[in-house]
Amino acid sequence: MGQDKTQNMIFVSEVLPSLFHDSPKQFLTFLSKDGTQFLRFYWQEVGKRMGIVGQALLFGLNYDIRTPDKKTVIALVTLPAPPRVGEAYFAAGIYRPLRVTPILRVSDMTKVVVLELDITVDDRPRTLLVEWTKRLVRDVISTGPDPVLEAFYAAVLDLVRE
Repeated sequence: MGQDKTQNMIFVSEVLPSLFHDSPKQFLTFLSKDGTQFLRFYWQEVGKRMGIVGQALLFGLNYDIRTPDKKTVIALVTLPAPPRVGEAYFAAGIYRPLRVTPILRVSDMTKVVVLELDITVDDRPRTLLVEWTKRLVRDVISTGPDPVLEAFYAAVLDLVRE
């Protein structure tokens, strides 16, 4: 992505992954307690760092916390509609506190997966499923579903079950 990063891109590629990977329990507590105020605070902080005046792009910022099973919590974040390739529609913070890989006891407790706008083909947006690692490395997983929350959630559940 050789373009300048937008507020959406910085929020999704740096802020959300850092907050979530560093302390997922605290992230989920703040999100549960303060909801969109919590998200808006960090969105606006990114805007301030970028020198953006006004926060009109907050429309659409929302969240939902789901527990698909006893061992998994997923924080779904809906973002303002992305006008540019590389911006995200949705992000999912996946927290599996009991998950530790047997080799070297490396933890695989957190994942941050986003649905990015890729390109538009025949007037339909094409999307990518992307993971943002703990080291803030962008890892393209696959072509994504339609930019609809439930389709994204289904794709996230498929990743969780792998």
